[in-house]
Amino acid sequence: MIVAFIDLLGFSRLLKENIEAAVDNMNSFNNVIKTRFIDDKCHPIDEYKKNYLNDVKLHQFVEKSSITAFEQMISFSDSMVLGGTDCNMFIKQLTNFIATVYIEYSGPFKKPFSNIHAVTSHKVAEGYRDGSIRYHRAFPILFRGGVSVGNNVNFFDEYHIKDSELKQSSLNVMGTTYLSAVKLEGVGKGPRLFCDKTVVDAVDDEIKKAIKVVDKEKEIYEIIWTIEGCEATGCYTSDKWSNVLDRITDKMLPSTINLYKYYKNDETLKPQYKELLSLVCEGIIKYAQDECNRASDAINSINRILDKEQITLIDKSILNGFLEYV
Repeated sequence: MIVAFIDLLGFSRLLKENIEAAVDNMNSFNNVIKTRFIDDKCHPIDEYKKNYLNDVKLHQFVEKSSITAFEQMISFSDSMVLGGTDCNMFIKQLTNFIATVYIEYSGPFKKPFSNIHAVTSHKVAEGYRDGSIRYHRAFPILFRGGVSVGNNVNFFDEYHIKDSELKQSSLNVMGTTYLSAVKLEGVGKGPRLFCDKTVVDAVDDEIKKAIKVVDKEKEIYEIIWTIEGCEATGCYTSDKWSNVLDRITDKMLPSTINLYKYYKNDETLKPQYKELLSLVCEGIIKYAQDECNRASDAINSINRILDKEQITLIDKSILNGFLEYV
């Protein structure tokens, strides 16, 4: 079984600074899971395949945008534990989920801002009986996580008490595979998705293309989820280069730059958002290389923007460490 432990980045600090935004943030990613689960039940993948027989890209997009590979899920506070048996599809759907929620919930930060707690998201709102509406506070949804594969894991029902009543319907998890995923989550800073060699050994070459070596001696690797960001949220056209340009000029890079600039003087959070900026550039360039053979063009386009923002430029060495290049 493949197990992922993912944790919402910056949640503890957000609770202290803006509890309303923290609760909104937590509810938002759980609602995305709920929506995808309902969509999978109402519109099964087989139904799409039957109705769109010749549209292979649409099939792939629908599969990756689903959560059918999430056979187990436990959500508690700002964390989730996910489990499944199809390792390849599990990682595709996990990276699509992480990329999608980042793109969708970082949208309000495409324009420069001076106070992150004053930025409002018009994506999510609540209506009240008096006719008023409260728009949720905007805040980027970013996860750091660990992924491992193994047979030593067990999801099971456990007793819990709610409103002074004892019930047995709360899912729990145990096992060394789960513990490995939890430990991997803490090996580095930033919204990164770490994995170990059990994952590398379990996935096919397509998935391996998105995996980098972090520490060869300790057998720690990283799944670059931002590559999937280039085809998340509706991009399944045959024009791959347009996906690259869209992520550079609109969907991913602008909000990432503004978040990095906002936190660049914060010694605690600057490293987190520096890693995010590197991840976004890395994912876009790797996608441009694999899908368009235009890594240099993507680097030049990104550097024009970074130079304007007075941010350190990047080069092709950003692709060093991917498994097929090692």
